[in-house]
Amino acid sequence: MKYRTKLWTSISAAALIAASSAVSGMASATASHDGAEGAKLGKDAPGTFLMAQAGEGEGGEGGEGGEGGEGGEGGIDPAAAAKNPALFISALDIIRAHYLAGAAMLDVEGGRSAAGEMFAHPISEVYVDLEPVFEKQRVRPFMDDMTNAVDLALGDAPKEEVMAAVEKVYAALDAAAKKAPKGKFDPLSIDAALMADMFDRAAKQYDAAVSPAGTDEAWIDGYGFWKVAERRAKELLPKLGSKHEDMAAEIAAAEELFANAYRSVEKPASPGVEPGALFAASSRILLKTSSF
Repeated sequence: MKYRTKLWTSISAAALIAASSAVSGMASATASHDGAEGAKLGKDAPGTFLMAQAGEGEGGEGGEGGEGGEGGEGGIDPAAAAKNPALFISALDIIRAHYLAGAAMLDVEGGRSAAGEMFAHPISEVYVDLEPVFEKQRVRPFMDDMTNAVDLALGDAPKEEVMAAVEKVYAALDAAAKKAPKGKFDPLSIDAALMADMFDRAAKQYDAAVSPAGTDEAWIDGYGFWKVAERRAKELLPKLGSKHEDMAAEIAAAEELFANAYRSVEKPASPGVEPGALFAASSRILLKTSSF
């Protein structure tokens, strides 16, 4: 892929080192939590029941994208994402989660390196593998925007300059979402599925982070997933109406619970919420989404 080659020629050496550190850190987290980062975004993934019902999303468990058939970040299968709007946008949500977490790390003393790692990680693990899909959907290439954010975060650039670069990535993600492939499901169903998936990922990363072998990277990732879940929840709630009052109540309760769990992007000395409570809340939301 041309962007895989471009990745190694355009990004700075420091950024590449940071990306490698991020990937290795995520690997240990993945092994410890049954796959929040490694959850397959195919027909069996939380929040993608829509595709299972339609017989879409095939290949999620055996996706051919990425190195070694792993399908890249989160097991994203490019072939499935090319046909499925929820999977396509979920890949964008994973990128956004890393940027939200990285942006938060800019305010932490000594957090520049971690911020750069967060910005770099989804370049090789998400963007590169989805490049053909983005091209097919006529998405404006935005890898240069991502690498610029990495370089600025790892350098001595003022925070305002870094955040300006991050905002360009957010804008690119918003624009890319509008290019998602057409699906058979109404937008409300897709929004609910995406939100449920992010709550599930945040719960799993939290469990990984607070385990005996937990890492700061797992916590930071989880924080990012939670912030995307929060963003999607706020967008979805006004659209639910009286028909889905029970779901609205579950979302509101989950928002309060996850906000209490992820009080900061910095991992606390001890967890403020039991992981089981987060799993229960995310499971209830997922169950409610089946009503769409």
